[in-house]
Amino acid sequence: MTTTPLFLSPDDHRAELIQVDRALDSMRDAGFDLTAAIGEPLDNSIEAEATLMRVMPVFGRGKKTIDSILIADNGIGIDPTQMHHVLSMGYSTRYGQRQGLGRFGVGLKLAGLSLGERIDIYSKRTGNPKIYHSYIDLEEIRDGKQHFITTTETEEWPSDAAKLMVGRDDRPFASGTVVVFGKIDRLASGGTYGTSLDQKISELRKFIARAYRTYIDTGRVFELDGKVTTLHDPLFLRDNPRIISRYKPLDPRGELIEETDLEVDGHKVHVSVAIVPKEFRPWQGAGGEVDFRGQDISDFHINADNTAKISILRNGREIYYDIIPRLLEGGRGDKVLRYVAVEVSFPAELDEYFQVRNVKRGAEPVDKLRHQVREWLKPPVKQALRQVRSLWKETETQQRFANGEHSSSMDTASKVVPALPSGLAGRGATPELEEKVVQQAAADMGLDANADAAKIEKLREQIKSRPITLLDAQWPGKEFLVIHHLNGKSVVKLNHRHAFFDKVYAPLKKVADEGAQGMEPEEISDLARRAEAAIDLLFMGYARAEGMYEDPERFDDLRTYWGMYTEALLREEFKDQ
Repeated sequence: MTTTPLFLSPDDHRAELIQVDRALDSMRDAGFDLTAAIGEPLDNSIEAEATLMRVMPVFGRGKKTIDSILIADNGIGIDPTQMHHVLSMGYSTRYGQRQGLGRFGVGLKLAGLSLGERIDIYSKRTGNPKIYHSYIDLEEIRDGKQHFITTTETEEWPSDAAKLMVGRDDRPFASGTVVVFGKIDRLASGGTYGTSLDQKISELRKFIARAYRTYIDTGRVFELDGKVTTLHDPLFLRDNPRIISRYKPLDPRGELIEETDLEVDGHKVHVSVAIVPKEFRPWQGAGGEVDFRGQDISDFHINADNTAKISILRNGREIYYDIIPRLLEGGRGDKVLRYVAVEVSFPAELDEYFQVRNVKRGAEPVDKLRHQVREWLKPPVKQALRQVRSLWKETETQQRFANGEHSSSMDTASKVVPALPSGLAGRGATPELEEKVVQQAAADMGLDANADAAKIEKLREQIKSRPITLLDAQWPGKEFLVIHHLNGKSVVKLNHRHAFFDKVYAPLKKVADEGAQGMEPEEISDLARRAEAAIDLLFMGYARAEGMYEDPERFDDLRTYWGMYTEALLREEFKDQ
């Protein structure tokens, strides 16, 4: 048996530990997209105590490509005696440490190479007038022109960077660093999915606003393409300048439902549950798209998915924002969860418990921790859903009181009907006929021409402006309802003497308005069964009505239109369900 180590074998029995050019080329597919890649130098800037960080894309001709991206900061700069190590794969002055944002010594290198073939670093320290430069270039490595990373002196910042290395008072930074991701070949407009560069920059802005919210909230400034990025807090508990300026003197804030610290291996995992401001969930059907004024709020990023996204922060920096399977099992498919925000914050000492990846773009608690978090989340999430629905019920009650019992349903019709085919019935209805319908409806509702003149005028305006008007009335006879068609609009009068309203609709409405207090579970179940049976019988009654005609095929189009309109109305009404 020989004791000679393998690495002392003859030359023809040895191989280099790594084929540098091929290895670096293969590392370009390490899983970084634009947001994750830019996050790496920003993390380094924070570690370097920077208070101002700037990200500047340099576009190619026609803004079809990004040729390079500059990331500049006013941090303490890099020690010139160590600078040539910075771009060495695996090197980090904080390797293995967990106090900051870095740990593995590969982030910056993999991030830059995932976008392009060259990385340049320029840095200056306080009290030293010199600027130092290091770089790595895959093309030069492949051509045998670069064998080592060196540090050289340079007299000034690169031309594109010079304007970034000054404060808002135009005074040059005393110290700082510029990272240039160059020779970019993996960012362009178009492609298979037609993603524009503007969209990619927009996504990057959203990422910076959310991922670095704790740092922005404590005074650090991030600029992207010359514009300051304001924070976005999914819990809406931190000051957001855009929201403050848009809604002043109002101050829309999220509502914290509950928060706690979970003990894990001697460290604390902080978990918070909140709901977005009530101004951004004003009524059922708003869908996170409009505020209480009906104005677009898409730039506030209320979830469009059918569940809550989980924000996970590591040492104060968000590394994950998405759905975590099996974490909110009880509410799966409940669209109201879009208004619920869950934040989980942990120290880097617990990386293994969250399966943190090098790209800092993923975190998912291990099964045991997932179970612990899930069990704690159940009560506050249920409470959050109750509060959202309670506000909607209160709002709907107020609207009904002010606008009539069927105002919510008529609002739904007003949104849906204009996009659907117009009917033929009632075209050419005269003003006299329209007024006659108003007067008949007022009589059916028991309104007096003199004492209730204001209510009749409101009814007249409603019939004139709404695509469909629903009215409650009573009259002898077997009619379920009466419909008047007036120039593309419909007036529907519901006969509350009909058994459907007396036996089913009225009891259901009472529970909806007043709640089920005082009702036994058996009574609630019985009411639900009655409603189910009534719907079946409603369809069966229609089928028998068709059978009274010798040629029921003439109703084929009627059934198609009925189904089409009903489905469109239901989808709009229950889009938050």
